[in-house]
Amino acid sequence: MSNLNLGALMKKFRLSKILILAILIDAFLWYYLTLKVIAVVSSIFNVQQVELLLLHSLGALLGEIIGLFPKNRYKTLLLWVILGTTTAPLPFLVPTLLNFQSICFVWGFSFGFGIPASLAYFTENTSIEYRGRLSGIVLSTSFFCAAPLAGLAFLFGLQVLYTVFTVCRAIGFIPLFFLRNTFEKLKFDEDEETEKYVILNMQGKLHLYFIPWLIFNLVDAFEGMLLTKFLKTTFSEHFALLQITFLVLLGTFAFFGGFLCDAIGRKPVIILGFTAIGMAYAIISVIPHSLAAWFLFAICNGFSWGLFYTIFVFLIWGDIAPKGFERKYYFIGTSPIFMATFAQTFFAGYILLLSETSAFSLAAIFLFLAVLPILFAPETLPEKTLKERELRSYIEKAKRVREKFTKG
Repeated sequence: MSNLNLGALMKKFRLSKILILAILIDAFLWYYLTLKVIAVVSSIFNVQQVELLLLHSLGALLGEIIGLFPKNRYKTLLLWVILGTTTAPLPFLVPTLLNFQSICFVWGFSFGFGIPASLAYFTENTSIEYRGRLSGIVLSTSFFCAAPLAGLAFLFGLQVLYTVFTVCRAIGFIPLFFLRNTFEKLKFDEDEETEKYVILNMQGKLHLYFIPWLIFNLVDAFEGMLLTKFLKTTFSEHFALLQITFLVLLGTFAFFGGFLCDAIGRKPVIILGFTAIGMAYAIISVIPHSLAAWFLFAICNGFSWGLFYTIFVFLIWGDIAPKGFERKYYFIGTSPIFMATFAQTFFAGYILLLSETSAFSLAAIFLFLAVLPILFAPETLPEKTLKERELRSYIEKAKRVREKFTKG
């Protein structure tokens, strides 16, 4: 009887893990499609895409803040999906530009509202030694599903894209339906003592990861404007291919980066990502008119973004957060993605005054400086896990050597 109960418990645990992965895949798929819709509409109405992204980012930040207050976990996630499903078809009803600007804000709010809660639930239901590979699966699956779905806009028009956009978000109700009876803890555990610990901890190791992540997003936001302008002018015939190279590698390395984080730890992977993109900026600052250098940059950029999405969106904040305060850490950790849009908007005029060579050189310097806090940051993957994997690897090698010696 006890074996049957244990088996049922294991099945329930595996089902819960699969369902939370499905919730996150659907959410990030919707997020990628949102960015695609915004890009298409901005070109149709001939409006700056940055303005629409600014409103979307503002809504996302506000949504994340408000999403920290509800205590009931299931109702928070349910309301999150309801908001996304009801706001997705709004362009059908109000297709004008002014209304679309408001819709971008609403879409951002609808996305941000449940992100801290969903990522916190993901952290609570996954073991730290396997969390990286699961994160990589979520990001790569949602990204590679979004790419062909977004292509429907070119084949069948924007209305079809809106329809797919709405249906994708509505799919989020399916895993929530099966999860409704598996939420063993309906409320987030928070108390005053833990609150004090959180405040103290934020002054410790949290900022060692937050500052480099913020610098990376700011550098990418500032340089993105110059990169796009320079590439469209200098390598217009190769611009689309460079973009495709970046996007494919982003999704690919998000997948493999998750496995790498579980194998060698988070900290070495972060250093590897910063080193790759820093060297890429250094190379294009020296030979900006070399097409080979720009393909190398696209590879390194996709490599770094793939790793960083997995680490800085899913892993680090859940690894270091005190129990019950995962939502607040995820809010802090995901905020640089949206904060960078504000910086890009307000400082765009000053950045465009710089020459490309100077801007790329400055980017390389800031990215190398961003590595310094990481050197002092603690590894969040437990040392015991790393040693156990090293021991298993050693045992496997010893077995192969013995078999080879025995056969010989």
